[in-house]
Amino acid sequence: MLQIARKIGVSTATVSMALRDKGRMSEQTRLKIKATAKALDYQAHPVISQACSLARRSGARNYRETLALITEFRMEEWGYYQRALHEGATERAHTLGYKLEPFLVSGKRSEQRRLSGVLTARGIRGVIVSPRLVETHPRLSLHWENFAAVEVGRTLWSPRNLHHVATADYHKILEALHLLKRVGYKRIGMAVEPAQNHHQRGIFTAVYLMHQSKAPASKRIPPLLSFGPWKEATFRRWLDRYQPDVLYIHHNTEIGPTGKAGHGPWLNNMKLRVPKDISLFCANVQRSDYSGLRRDYVGMGQSAVEMVSLLLGNNSLGLVGNPRSWQVDEIWQPGATLRYPINDFISPDGFLIGHSELIRSSS
Repeated sequence: MLQIARKIGVSTATVSMALRDKGRMSEQTRLKIKATAKALDYQAHPVISQACSLARRSGARNYRETLALITEFRMEEWGYYQRALHEGATERAHTLGYKLEPFLVSGKRSEQRRLSGVLTARGIRGVIVSPRLVETHPRLSLHWENFAAVEVGRTLWSPRNLHHVATADYHKILEALHLLKRVGYKRIGMAVEPAQNHHQRGIFTAVYLMHQSKAPASKRIPPLLSFGPWKEATFRRWLDRYQPDVLYIHHNTEIGPTGKAGHGPWLNNMKLRVPKDISLFCANVQRSDYSGLRRDYVGMGQSAVEMVSLLLGNNSLGLVGNPRSWQVDEIWQPGATLRYPINDFISPDGFLIGHSELIRSSS
């Protein structure tokens, strides 16, 4: 592992985590480590590997209690973020001596109240609420006074004062816009779908419009969602009129990634090639070939369990007027969807290099 680490320029810990598909790093770094290990004919020693695995597991404490992970989808329907969130939460719960159990509940108030009674009857006090994305204004009605509850993300409209673990969206959107400008893009257009902007309380358009306000009026590009209904005809008119050289997207399949390869039908129908004709920067990368930010859902799951554990340790149950807020940074990914690459500004572990100087130089 030391040979691999020296060859690539990362730590042995990063190599160890990459080979076990664990830890926080860009997908590009993970794949590079695995390719280097294969080239060096690396093979794990079974006895040593088992000993290390036992040593890692020895940190797990005796069983404390069960935590509830409240989700709106069945496990077999879980997508990328639900699986990663569950993985991180389960791993940290085991380490701290908890058992994590998923509970499915819809948006119906009667079902939510029934679940609240079930949790109380089973003595479950710690609750983690995964993002609620099905409804426009999601609400969750539990007897909150009985629970130490933490929300992942901030999608609930009620209650709004749950402790929460979320991504640093404002700062990361701003850094991304500055970075794209720094590497040479002149006309940055935002094409984030209305539903995602709504879930994030308008943060995408707020940061984008603030950034655009610094440009001369003649060079400003309005966000796509303010130009008309979210459909291909609107996208075509907006693209033809403003001619952006890079699109800041979320993860919508109309424009962004579809399946394991390829891009959305709107670009394909316009015969636009990525990145030759137009570049894409994705705010929620889920494919290794896309440039953008990969949300650390594993880390968010881990942090949610840690926060619940702190609350339970202090016997802090119920809603509070000043909830705690923990931020988990996204991971930068160079990808291959930008004509002007951002590789020089990203470390092997997926962190932005010199962000303060970057923002100052592009302001």
